[in-house]
Amino acid sequence: MKAKTNKTLLKKISKPKALKNAWDRLTKFNKDSHGLSGETIERFSQNLDDKILSISKKLKNNSYLFSQTRGVLISKKNKNSFRPLQIPEISDRIVIKAIAIELEAIFKYILMQSNGYSFAYQKDTGVKDAMLKVEEYYNLGNKYVLEADLVNFFGTVNKNELLEKKIYPNLPDNSINSLINDALNQKIGNLSDFKPEEKVYFNGIENGIPQGNALSPLFSNIYFSDFDQKIIADNYNLIRYADDFVILSNTKRECKEAYQKCKTYLENLNLEIHSLEKNDKTKITDISKDGFTFLSVTFDGKSLYPSIDNFKKLEDKIWELNKGKIELNLFNFLEKIKNKQDGWVSAFIYTDLNRYSARLDNIINRVLYIKLERIDWKLMKSRLDKLPKDYRSRTMSPYCLNQRQRSNSGIPLTSFLISEKIQKIKAKEELNKEKKIA
Repeated sequence: MKAKTNKTLLKKISKPKALKNAWDRLTKFNKDSHGLSGETIERFSQNLDDKILSISKKLKNNSYLFSQTRGVLISKKNKNSFRPLQIPEISDRIVIKAIAIELEAIFKYILMQSNGYSFAYQKDTGVKDAMLKVEEYYNLGNKYVLEADLVNFFGTVNKNELLEKKIYPNLPDNSINSLINDALNQKIGNLSDFKPEEKVYFNGIENGIPQGNALSPLFSNIYFSDFDQKIIADNYNLIRYADDFVILSNTKRECKEAYQKCKTYLENLNLEIHSLEKNDKTKITDISKDGFTFLSVTFDGKSLYPSIDNFKKLEDKIWELNKGKIELNLFNFLEKIKNKQDGWVSAFIYTDLNRYSARLDNIINRVLYIKLERIDWKLMKSRLDKLPKDYRSRTMSPYCLNQRQRSNSGIPLTSFLISEKIQKIKAKEELNKEKKIA
């Protein structure tokens, strides 16, 4: 094939405007998120324009170099194994995101063919849409779900074959080929921090596509596009989010047939699905009897709500604020709790959150009490509330803030926050209706 030399793609992603757009579209909920150097999102945002210009100049003169990543192990559902992530520096995230935005436009036609079936890294869609589709299929009579689990998808994908056969041939020029390659081959810089038994999870990681990289979800969609089309052609109710997917059917038998089709189609992609016969990771579930959890959301045939594991993670994050290595001042402490509460409610506002609201408020009230006691605030025991017995441990005191004290903290009651957000959503929907009519 004749070498392409037009530099339009590099020019596009090198523009400060494109890099600023990439920055705006980065996930920045966790302001403390950082790469190997320790530079956080919050710190990077200072003098942002100067940093964007610096990245732009380096890209234009082909001197931009990706840094080593920070390796992280995330506990999986069973908590006995881990998922290895590679966290890039903030500047690298901007460049990778700029590339991803450009590639998303180039591969738009391929991605569009999976619309309504694929929900990860697609414009104007996400976890909410995937779970609402689950609910829709169920209400149409599909009571059974095939919960599929692939064997190490990100580590199994042949990265070089993906690039050479699927990505590079579809680009209008080769000006960012080396950047894409480098972005997918960043070394992990902190392997020495892990114990020998933990390092095992990073073995062979250089062969696949890195998790924690903005290109990986996009490339997974491109890689899965052929699989999607075959499953869609077979008239199965597919819901896929990157390498996680489920298929809903009205009989258990149809789910078994779908499993066999999936197994064959995935083998053609050199991918492996966990055996259905073992009935652990890949399984068929009667939703009306047992419910199931997908993308950290549980559906029991009646309601959608955050999984108990997801809620426990939120609990742990709030408790950890009192155990951090750095003692936060009261203002920052309150802000962090408020942000965690607000972020969680916003992410799952389409689900039944009220089932958790009382428990979350009790945790917040307890954590606030511990913080105030630690900084020697004089709190009269007679005016404090006590945690319900279910939330106490034998080794801790039962005290927590009362409702009035909580209201003075600036952190709203969870039920009030939920109600407020729902009202805003409804008001926005009504406004949009009026605009359409006008």
